[in-house]
Amino acid sequence: MTCPVGGEKFTAATVPVYSIMGRRPDGQPYSEVPFPHPIPECPGNGLVVFADFTAAETQDLARWIATPVYQAMRTTESPFYRAYWLARKIGRPDADALELLLPAIWSAKGQDRNDSHRPFTTRYQQVLVNAVNQLPASVPADDRIWLQAQAANALREMGEYAKAERMRGLAASSPTTRPALTTYLQDLQKVIARHDRSDEPLDMIPDVQAAILCKNSPPKDAFGRAYCAQPSIAGIFKQST
Repeated sequence: MTCPVGGEKFTAATVPVYSIMGRRPDGQPYSEVPFPHPIPECPGNGLVVFADFTAAETQDLARWIATPVYQAMRTTESPFYRAYWLARKIGRPDADALELLLPAIWSAKGQDRNDSHRPFTTRYQQVLVNAVNQLPASVPADDRIWLQAQAANALREMGEYAKAERMRGLAASSPTTRPALTTYLQDLQKVIARHDRSDEPLDMIPDVQAAILCKNSPPKDAFGRAYCAQPSIAGIFKQST
């Protein structure tokens, strides 16, 4: 691969053919390959190659990646966060830039592992929430609703249930042309109401994944036990034993 800035040649990881078998509420896919996929990064200057760039964008990128701020971020921030940061700097649409922040959240969850405070995850989630709160009026309606839905879910995962419901309600108050978004917001309302901050609420993930969770980590709460006992879930559970 050739770095768009400086022309350095380097080898980038390739991603095999894969399938997606549903998603978590934060958008992270269930797949036979890990998500997020590695993002190509120029070894010398640290540019994360998150898209094809125009000539004008390439000039802007050369200026931004040379700054002390960006170079310092190479040791402190996720490549996906840096992609988001650069996308904002070169004027990519807000929805496109914020979409790059979601994989930063996914990778941060792995970095935090079993730390209940989740410092890396929470920091990126707060960046997402703040950015959504500041979206300009020019953002298309469906994109705005989708981003508000993701921000509401991030607030839920942070345990900020009142704020999560306000953000969710704001998203639900606008008409959308995407039926899946309407369903997502309806399902999210139930999860927020029961104060479930898990990454994989049983009723917001595919049945097969729910059955696996029921098998590997039997829930102790009344909702979880009842959900796992449903024939549609318990049947999968029996087949997997």
